[in-house]
Amino acid sequence: MRRSIPSLVFFLCLPLLVGLAVFTTHFKTDISAFVIAGDNAEEILLASEIQSGALSRRYILSVDAGEHNQVSGDFIQAWLKHIKSISGVVDAWATDEKRGALGALSSLYAQHGAQLYSRYPEQDLAKIFTKSALQERGAGLKQALLSPQGHLIKKIAVQDPLLISLNGFKSIATQLQNQTPRNSQYTNFILETQMSGMDVPAQLKIQQQIKDSFATQTMAMGHDYQLDMTGVPLFAVATQTMIEGDVKFISIFSSVALMLLFLFIFRSFRVLIWVFSLLITVMTVAVLVTNLVFGSVHGMTIAIGSTLIGICIDYPVHALVHAQGLHQVQRLRVIKKIFPSLFMGALTTLIGYVALGFSGYPGFQQVAVYTGTGIIVSLLLTRYLFPRLMSGEAKNIKPFRFTKFWPMFCQRNRRWLLVGVAILSVVGAVQLDRLQWMQDLQQLTPELDYLKQIDKKIRERIISIEPGRFVLVSGETVEQALQTAEQVYQRLDVINKAGDLDDYFGLYPWLLSEQQQLTNQARLLAALNEEQREFWRIALQEQGLSVRHLGELDYTQSETLNLQQVLQSPIAKLISNQIVVAEQRTLLIIWLSEHKPEAIQGALADLPHVQYFSQRDMLNRLAVDYQHRAEITLLAGLALIICLLWGRYKNLVTTLQTLAPAFLAALLILALWAWTGEAISFLHLVGFLLAVAICVDYGIFYQENRSGHLTLTYQAMAASMLTSALVFGCLIFAQTSMLQTLAKVVSCGVILGFLLCPILIKPK
Repeated sequence: MRRSIPSLVFFLCLPLLVGLAVFTTHFKTDISAFVIAGDNAEEILLASEIQSGALSRRYILSVDAGEHNQVSGDFIQAWLKHIKSISGVVDAWATDEKRGALGALSSLYAQHGAQLYSRYPEQDLAKIFTKSALQERGAGLKQALLSPQGHLIKKIAVQDPLLISLNGFKSIATQLQNQTPRNSQYTNFILETQMSGMDVPAQLKIQQQIKDSFATQTMAMGHDYQLDMTGVPLFAVATQTMIEGDVKFISIFSSVALMLLFLFIFRSFRVLIWVFSLLITVMTVAVLVTNLVFGSVHGMTIAIGSTLIGICIDYPVHALVHAQGLHQVQRLRVIKKIFPSLFMGALTTLIGYVALGFSGYPGFQQVAVYTGTGIIVSLLLTRYLFPRLMSGEAKNIKPFRFTKFWPMFCQRNRRWLLVGVAILSVVGAVQLDRLQWMQDLQQLTPELDYLKQIDKKIRERIISIEPGRFVLVSGETVEQALQTAEQVYQRLDVINKAGDLDDYFGLYPWLLSEQQQLTNQARLLAALNEEQREFWRIALQEQGLSVRHLGELDYTQSETLNLQQVLQSPIAKLISNQIVVAEQRTLLIIWLSEHKPEAIQGALADLPHVQYFSQRDMLNRLAVDYQHRAEITLLAGLALIICLLWGRYKNLVTTLQTLAPAFLAALLILALWAWTGEAISFLHLVGFLLAVAICVDYGIFYQENRSGHLTLTYQAMAASMLTSALVFGCLIFAQTSMLQTLAKVVSCGVILGFLLCPILIKPK
């Protein structure tokens, strides 16, 4: 009766525990939050903007009419109307649409002409306030008033007769001319959504509606156009779909495969229910603890953490193999007897998983908490609950033939096998200097290459901006950031004249710092004397223009233009992807066209709060940083495991002998990578640490042989090895390359470590 009460309570509480985890846990699948963390405040804020700001909410849509064809203007208008009506879409516009910007010139910028006319007021004023220059401006004003845009020029001229508010927009006009014209093979659109690009369910619906409306419109108008899309929401949807598919497939496939393997080994559905009830409890508690610590659980944590099944099942497996053939009292005794080995094995495995939190990948902190919790819970349940779940008559498990043959074969031929292992180890160590390190983190996600190619193709159709490369300016306030950006503009102008930069796209002429605006106005008013005013009136009379309406040059506007005014105008959609404003930090992004990176970096090196930002370079730097951290983590983990074993055995030879199978297994795998020439990343090192931490368990079990029955011990090790190799091996079927890497490294490592134990260790 004493045995049935804990069992009854356990099985009654299990559904409640699972329900609590399902309904209280917040799950995430945003890969950027799992993979990349910035090294400074600017990069962290930029990453946050990519996840939830304007940068994350926009699509670039590109319509291709085919070679020698043009996209119909009627189609553009009709389709824009369709996609603007999609639920969740804030706005959509063609990239060459200038109506909003032109309207802002008269409604907003004309009154601030004296403040925004130049970034080099001394040079520009010298060109404006001469008699001949003013005569040319008078002629230019008349010509502009007679042009198709005359109604707009008239509104501007009333506020700014000299039209100096248009000075800065000459460069914008040139850039617009360099874009693909509307009557070309391609027409490009920007579509902005209300929700974050990381809101995958909502973005998935919007993407489908965009495709459906495009198909409907092309069919209705009889066109054979092609639609390409890019943007953060595309990458977010593709990534989440891939991760969700991996999580579902791996969880189901590994669970079914593990059940079949378990039935093959133990040939008992009752035993299967015992063990998997324990595993469900372990996984549920791990999810709850991770959610409590981080506020959410990432999908990749679940995918990588699903390998926890293969680790945590080791402890009840050892208990079953050693205790199932005994009566109840003897079961409790033998589990208590082997528990010190299980505890030490769990501790070494825990070191490997916890070390993931220091490997560099932000998401591995979650994995460390998730798996660490699971290992501790599994160990405690095996020791204190599992013996009371086991019921029924004593039943011996028939050992595998291999578990009898291999230890005996190794004992008979130990000398020759040791020589062979030594030769392989020396050859492997020699190969290590040929290891090739992966220096580009983008190689870790080749499954997204098709999206990267589409993104590159679309951006080449718009403006020649190098994607992922820009100058990042930061400041504590908007004003401070704008002032720093103006220093950057001057440096970039020099580089541009030297031919090392084709062009750049900053916030000017849309906005200047208040300091620069006041300087511009003060210098203009100082230069505008009565003689200049008379020259202007004469120029107007010569052109037959009204002196009464245009002759008064009043540039005493007191209020400067601020960011809030710009963001409330139609200009907002043109610059919102260039500025990020937070409570304590403002970021300005200056986009660059084709350039020489070393020239940009050299010119900006001495400017504080300015950095040349390259997404690829940042990923490469992170790859190197992660590699170094993984190397340190691997060495620190090995050192800690050695200290634990040495403290237990009080003998260096026994310690090294116990560690040898795990260490040599990792060495041989490294040698194989070096010999094949395949580039390895820090993920391989993380995998090696996991393999070592798991294989050390086998060394401990085989070295101590606490049951006194070597065949039973190796039988339990074989079952543990098969479950671990199977669960990690299932990751090879994932679409995510990171999971495939862990699958290859850890699966091969645990198999090799298992086979090496009888060769390298003389058991008690």
